[in-house]
Amino acid sequence: MDIAGERTSEANILCDISQIIKRQIKTNVTVISPMTLERKQRVFDTLTPLSFNGQIIILQFMKPYSYTSGRNNNYTKFIIQTEQHKCLLQCFRPKQVFYIFVALNNVYEIISNRDNFVKYCIALDIHGIPKDIILEQRTRVVRMVKSSLTPKLEITNKRKFTDISNLMMIDELCNQFIKGIAGIPIGPSLVPPEGIIENINKWTNSQHTYIFHLNSDSSPAS
Repeated sequence: MDIAGERTSEANILCDISQIIKRQIKTNVTVISPMTLERKQRVFDTLTPLSFNGQIIILQFMKPYSYTSGRNNNYTKFIIQTEQHKCLLQCFRPKQVFYIFVALNNVYEIISNRDNFVKYCIALDIHGIPKDIILEQRTRVVRMVKSSLTPKLEITNKRKFTDISNLMMIDELCNQFIKGIAGIPIGPSLVPPEGIIENINKWTNSQHTYIFHLNSDSSPAS
């Protein structure tokens, strides 16, 4: 996918996530963009007022690739950098950081399926990737079926693909974030934002990483 396609995909998913959350709570969600992440000091200034209360969740969009072979045209391919992935596991606990996989990988597919776009997206806790990754294996390929009915992720394992379990649809990810099941509580005596941003800048592709923030006074919509 070219840059325009990637940004189109990310913008629409971010919009959908914000709308799903807003339907359930009275306050707006704040999205911190990757352009801000590149300017570390500005991020600290941005997060300082947010750090007094609430929670955040970190989403990294995985870059999609098309298969050149016709027999795989119903799949979209993604590549996991194993060293980066292992470092993320060391820096973040389960349900704090999620990979976002989007099966549709060109602007035409996105426009044609806009009404059901979130159904072609899967969220996966970074701790949900099989633990048999070794550093000598620099990358691993993940592929996703282009289907809104049967979302499926598979990962390479000794020359064959095996299923990845514990997949989450975007709606469920939003529900868990609102309920506090997923995310990172932040506050004066909790998690300092500086450490979070340092880890994001160091161990994620910050151009495709987003932070969602909810205030602690958010309440369900009536």
